[in-house]
Parts: sequence; C-alpha cells; structure tokens
Amino acid sequence: MNKAKFVKDVTVIDPDTLGEVEVTIFKHPNGGMFGLDASYIEQELEEDNEITVDPFNVNESILLIWE
Repeated sequence: MNKAKFVKDVTVIDPDTLGEVEVTIFKHPNGGMFGLDASYIEQELEEDNEITVDPFNVNESILLIWE
C-alpha cells in the first residue's frame, strides 16, 4: 500500500456555493500531489487508520501520513 504525506491545508472557494472549503494537500510517492476535502477526512475516515482510495492507482488504497 502506498503512503501519502501531509503537505498543508489550503482554503478554496467552492464554485457552486461560493463558500470556503478546507482542502488537505498530500504528496503521493509517485511525485504527484492531491487534495481531499478536510471534512471528508474528518467524517469518513477512522482516526489512526486513515486509508482511502488512491487517486493515482485504480483499485488500490493509500494511507494518509500526518508527519
């Protein structure tokens, strides 16, 4: 399983609602970066076991690392 490292949180404007959305940015081991809605991380992922779908590898999971 791949591991993605935390980079930073950024605030963006949702183009539909014009509301602010916190996005958490991660560095993928393949060199790319990706962002996840911070509310998704808080609501959907279990604490200390933050595994989600790998956005760069179909049918694989990725572990989110906060170091």
